[in-house]
Amino acid sequence: MQTTQTSSINDENYIIELFKTVLPYKWSILFITILTFALANLYLYFISPTYQSNAIIKVKVNQQLKTTDLLRDSINSTSTVGIKQEMLSLQTFRISNQALKEVDFAIQYFQEINYKTVELYNSSPIELTLSKEVHFHILGDKITVTPKSTGFTLSTEKLGESIVYPFNTEIDTPYFSGMLDKKKHFSNPIQVRLNGNHRSIYERIITKKLSVTQIDPDANLVKISFQDTIPTRANAYVDTLVKIYMTQSIQKKETTNNKVLSFLDLQLESIKKKLEKSENELEQYKAVNRVKPTVQVKDSFEKLSAIDLDLSELALKEKLAKNLITFVKNNRNLDAIGPTLLEFNDQTTIRFIDTLEELQLQEDELTVDFTDQYPKLINVRKRMQRIKRKILLNIKNLKSTLVTKRINLETQKTKYEKILKELPQKEKKLVSFQRDYEVNSKMYTYLLEKKSENELIKVASVSDYEVIDQAYTSTKPIKPKRLIVLIIAILLGFFLGLFLALLRALLVDKVATHTEIKLISKLPIYGIIPLYKNAVFSTTQLKEAYHKLATNLQFSKQKDTGSIILLSSKTKGEGKTTTVVHLAGILQNLHHKTIVIDLNLRTPSLHGHFGIEQQYSGMSTYLSQRDNMGNIIFSTNYNNLDIIPAGPVPPNPSELLLSNRLQELLETLQHKYDYIIIDTAAYDIALETLYLMKFTTMNLVVIKEKVSKKSSILELEKIIQEKNLNNMGLVLKSVIKEKKQKENDLLMQHSTSSIQEVPKQIAIKSN
Repeated sequence: MQTTQTSSINDENYIIELFKTVLPYKWSILFITILTFALANLYLYFISPTYQSNAIIKVKVNQQLKTTDLLRDSINSTSTVGIKQEMLSLQTFRISNQALKEVDFAIQYFQEINYKTVELYNSSPIELTLSKEVHFHILGDKITVTPKSTGFTLSTEKLGESIVYPFNTEIDTPYFSGMLDKKKHFSNPIQVRLNGNHRSIYERIITKKLSVTQIDPDANLVKISFQDTIPTRANAYVDTLVKIYMTQSIQKKETTNNKVLSFLDLQLESIKKKLEKSENELEQYKAVNRVKPTVQVKDSFEKLSAIDLDLSELALKEKLAKNLITFVKNNRNLDAIGPTLLEFNDQTTIRFIDTLEELQLQEDELTVDFTDQYPKLINVRKRMQRIKRKILLNIKNLKSTLVTKRINLETQKTKYEKILKELPQKEKKLVSFQRDYEVNSKMYTYLLEKKSENELIKVASVSDYEVIDQAYTSTKPIKPKRLIVLIIAILLGFFLGLFLALLRALLVDKVATHTEIKLISKLPIYGIIPLYKNAVFSTTQLKEAYHKLATNLQFSKQKDTGSIILLSSKTKGEGKTTTVVHLAGILQNLHHKTIVIDLNLRTPSLHGHFGIEQQYSGMSTYLSQRDNMGNIIFSTNYNNLDIIPAGPVPPNPSELLLSNRLQELLETLQHKYDYIIIDTAAYDIALETLYLMKFTTMNLVVIKEKVSKKSSILELEKIIQEKNLNNMGLVLKSVIKEKKQKENDLLMQHSTSSIQEVPKQIAIKSN
């Protein structure tokens, strides 16, 4: 009868199967996890923590026109540059160069304390003062200062150790030129790192640690961050950077206001002289001549005076425009002309200036890293030239507009002057003196107002930036992230251990557990038989395991005929004969009429397990037609169990097993017995065993842990497919660890004397 093979691997969760596979290597996984955790802690111990100092400033940006409230304008909207430009400006060398004069990065001191290198910031027992600039080949290297009885020596990996130099004395060494002052006693070597000039420090240190970001796109808040292993130095650098940038903002506005005030002072001095002269002339003329102008004369006079005042303002603006043109042609930074352009209400040109400043910052950044032939740098410079030409063209157009207005006013002036020319001579002179006086007086008043406005702006000038948060450093370092590093180390160690465990499970060819069999094969396991080093302790568990095996085999038994069960293995020593004996004992205990047949004609051993001697009759004599079936069946001490031994070892076992008499024998026995259990030779050395599997109800291959190979199971599946074998299954003999001594003692009390009498009789008897 054929039975359908089932796959147990599909009935279990793959994760559980994986867990069972790596479970034997749990201690190695745990060891690797703990080892990686310890190595991560060791790494964190030697890494100096890095802290980040942050300051937040508010940038006052307003691209709209100024209002008439000069004080409010000067406080709230003095800047016309964008946030992006401010962020780039804060990261330029020009600003950092000033900050590096106050916060020193040029020389750093280190010492090994508790096996790790620690920077001695403001606590170094020595202080180096350089008299010459350091050579580039020594920049960034640590120079070891080793104290000696008469001074100190210097050493590096590149140059080796120097001669002994004295402290507090000007020295010239291959490492540096300067004086090393000893402020207090020290015995352990100190490492000195030279970082060079400000440009070198900026490029090698500052650019990597400084960042400027906008906190929110909708807010003019900028965060300035600087990373350093020394929190106090990081705070000092950020505070200094903000202070210098704000100071430069105020100085920039003061410079512009001073230029405007100087120009106004010159104009006021000139107009004042003209005003005094016109006033004297008018008073003298009125004292000598008593003339009273008519209404028409007064009207013409007032209009002419207004025109003269407008002409004076236009003359002033033309002069400013002329100065602007000269400034644009001869200067690179055009932000200084912003206030003057506001006088002309020229917002378009101001926006061009903002764009030009952004491009200039890009040019400065690119110039540091690239040559003049760099394509992007060439493109930026071309754009700067185009925008500068547009600015110059706008100012020239502005000047042309002023000239046109002046010509129109001069035409109107000529008209009114013609009216006044028709007046009597005395009235004409009076009107002329009054007009000069009125024009000079109003112009003088206008200039005074402008001067007052600019002085007010100068007094009220504040920085374009407001400090929202001073520089501060969190107590927790930003790197290394200790918790994250440790978690990653634990996970890495666990998965590395898991990987190695799986690798070991795959590379080790010996079968370790039944789980491995399920992972590599779909053959059903009909029974798992425990193995103990001391068989005395295994009676109860062994009987239970064979009972389960017998129960599983009963499902394949036909009701009318006996079930033929063949047991084999790939190689010797895997326990197939022992399994035959114990399985037969269990079946006869269950009152099933059972017979065992020894078809291992090469090396028969089944008879010895039943306490009988090698017989002269058996399967070999029956198959060679020297005996009939009645002469080869022997009884045992059990009513339900018989045996057919192998008989004498024949010279041609393969030919005998392939004879038709074997099939006739099995058909006859199926009508007399419930179970026919066949013990065969290992199919690796006796291929006829595979042939016999075609005549059986069930074929069981015995697998033994720590002995059988995984590859043999894969080979068996290949053989099953090639030979078209059915009703195949496995019996696993699993190695069980010894129980505790107390359990052993209890089991010993319940063990029967029949086990110790093997091989005189069958090992498992009915109770």
